[in-house]
Amino acid sequence: MMWLGINVYADEYDGLDFDYGSVLVQLKPQITDAVSMCSDPFEELNISDAKCIFGDDASSISLFSDKTEPIIYVLDLENPSRENVIDTIEKLKAMPNIEYAEPNYNVYEFSEPNDTYYQNGKQAVLDLIGAKKLWDFDIDCSDVTVGVMDSGIQTNHEDLIDNIWVNTGEIVGDGIDNDGNGYIDDIYGWNFGDSNGDVSYVSNHGVHVAGIVSAVTDNSKGVASVARNAKIASIKIFNSSGKSTLSYIIEGINYAKKNDINIINCSFGGAGWGSTSVSIVKSAIEAVPDIFFVIAAGNIATSTPQPDNDQTAVYPSQLTKDLDNVISVANTTSSDELSSTSHYGATSVDIAAPGTGIYSTIPTSSYGTMSGTSMATPMVASAVAVMRAVNPNISAKEIKETLCSSSDKLSALTGKVISGGRLNAYNAVKAIMPTATPTLTPTPTATPTVTPSPTATPTVKPTATPTTVPTATPTATPTTVPTPTATPSPTATPTVKPTATPTIVTPSPTATPTVTPMPTVLTNNKIECEIKDNKLIVSLNFEEDDEVMYVAFRKGNKLKKIVTPDIYNMTAEVDLSDTEYDGIDVYVWNGNMKPYAEVKQIEK
Repeated sequence: MMWLGINVYADEYDGLDFDYGSVLVQLKPQITDAVSMCSDPFEELNISDAKCIFGDDASSISLFSDKTEPIIYVLDLENPSRENVIDTIEKLKAMPNIEYAEPNYNVYEFSEPNDTYYQNGKQAVLDLIGAKKLWDFDIDCSDVTVGVMDSGIQTNHEDLIDNIWVNTGEIVGDGIDNDGNGYIDDIYGWNFGDSNGDVSYVSNHGVHVAGIVSAVTDNSKGVASVARNAKIASIKIFNSSGKSTLSYIIEGINYAKKNDINIINCSFGGAGWGSTSVSIVKSAIEAVPDIFFVIAAGNIATSTPQPDNDQTAVYPSQLTKDLDNVISVANTTSSDELSSTSHYGATSVDIAAPGTGIYSTIPTSSYGTMSGTSMATPMVASAVAVMRAVNPNISAKEIKETLCSSSDKLSALTGKVISGGRLNAYNAVKAIMPTATPTLTPTPTATPTVTPSPTATPTVKPTATPTTVPTATPTATPTTVPTPTATPSPTATPTVKPTATPTIVTPSPTATPTVTPMPTVLTNNKIECEIKDNKLIVSLNFEEDDEVMYVAFRKGNKLKKIVTPDIYNMTAEVDLSDTEYDGIDVYVWNGNMKPYAEVKQIEK
C-alpha cells in the first residue's frame, strides 16, 4: 500500500516479512551477574507472554550455569504492530544479557498445485508471472468476487463449480425476487441479453475466461489459477444469439454495484463508438469507483485493422486514459514478446500479460487452448483478486499504479504499453502487503491515523433499461478469436492426462543441539536442604570459605524470585511464608561465578 506521511521505520527491516505479534530472543550463554536476573528479564517490555522454545528454561538452572547451548525465547507482544516489534528489538539489544533479538520471520510452504495441466507444463506461463511464489503465501481469496462480463459460464464445470458465486439471498426457482435487488432467481449472476437468470454459456469464450480468473486450484484436476478460490459471478452480456449491446454492459455494471462485486473482467471491445456512447459507458464506470475494471486492449481484426490504440481508439479499453478504476491489457507470448495479434498503445494501454496459447476451462467440463487479449485480461483480473484479498480497502488507483510499477520491464514492451512491463502477480501482491504501519509524525510512539478508502454502499435502483442509452447496433465485439457471435472451437484440442503426482521435498530434520555439560564441581562439597517451620534450611559441607548462595523460586516454568541469604557457620535460612513456588533451586558458587557443588533442587 502507498502511505502518505513520514515513515520513521524506514530501516533495515523494510520489505521483510515477519510476524507483527512476536519477537525472537537469545540469551547470552553465561550470565555473569545472577542477581541482576532476580526479576523477569523482560519485565520492562510490553509483552503478554515469554516462552522458552530452545534450551533449558532460562528461569531455572540455565540462568546460573556455564552451559553454552543457546537459550531462545519467543516473546508475544501485548499490542502487535510493526513498530512495536522494532521498538522491542531495540530495547532488547540494549540489555546486557541478550545475545540476539530478531523479528519472528514468516515461513511459507514451498508448495505448488497438483492440477493436471499445471503439473504437465501446459500452464508454464503462470510461473512467468510469479504464481508459484504467490501460492506460497496461501492467500484466501474467497471473499473476493470477480464478475465475468462475457458470453456466460458453465456453473457446473468440474474445475469451476466450487468457485462459482452464489446469491444466497435468492431461493432457487421460486420465481420471486427474494433479495429485492430487481432480479428474479439470479442465483449465479444475470443474463442481460435474455433478461433471466440463465447464465449458461453461448460460446467457449466466457467459460475459458472464467477458468483463467479462478479455476479451482490444487484439486488434482484441470488447471490452476492465480487467485485459486476467488468467486466468479456471471454477468452475461451476450444473449442466446451471441448478440450484445451497450445497454447490456451498463446494466451489468449496475448489477455488479448492487451485489458487491469487486472486479469486472471485460474481454471484449471495439472501435468506432460514438462520442455519446463513450460518455454514457464512461459515466457508468466512473460512478462505481470501488469496482476495478480489467479490459482487453483488442486483437487485430478486419474491424480494427490498426493495432495502435493511440491511433485508433478501442473501447472500453480506451477509458483507462481518464479513469483510475480501468486498466487496459495487451497480450504477450510465453517468450515475453508482444503477440503479433495484440493491440498496444504507448499512452492508451497500461500493461501486458500472457495471453497466447493459454490453457483453461471449456465446455463441457473439459479444457483447451485459446489466445488473445481476452486471455491476457483475466490473468490481470486474477492478480487483482489476490490484491483485494490482501487489502480489501486498497483504492483502484493504488491497484492500477501497483500493477504497472511492479511489472517486469521488457524491451518488447518499451514504447508499446504505458508501464513498459508484463504482469508480475507476485510482485504486485508483495508490494501491497502491510510491511509498515503509516505514521503521520516522526515520533515512533505516535498512534498512526489512516483513513481507508470507504467501501461504497450499494444503492438499489430499478432495473429498467436506462433511457439515456441510444438504440443502436452494438459496436462492441469480443477481442478474441472466436467471436462471441458464433460458437468457436478451441485452437487446440486438450489432451487430458492423469494427474501428475507433485514432488514433495522433505526438509532435513532439525539437528539435535549439542549440550556442553556443567563444569566439574568439587565432589566433596555437599548441599543439604530441609523445610522446617516454613523455613528453608540449607547446610553446606564445604572446604571453601568464599561461597555465594542463590536460592531461586520457580512457579511452573517461570522464575518468581531469587534471594541471596547470608551464610553463618555454613548454614543459611530462608523464610518461605510470603513465597509462592512449585520448586526451589539452590546454587552455591564462588566469587568468580563458578559452581562449588551440583545444584540442589527441591520440589514442593
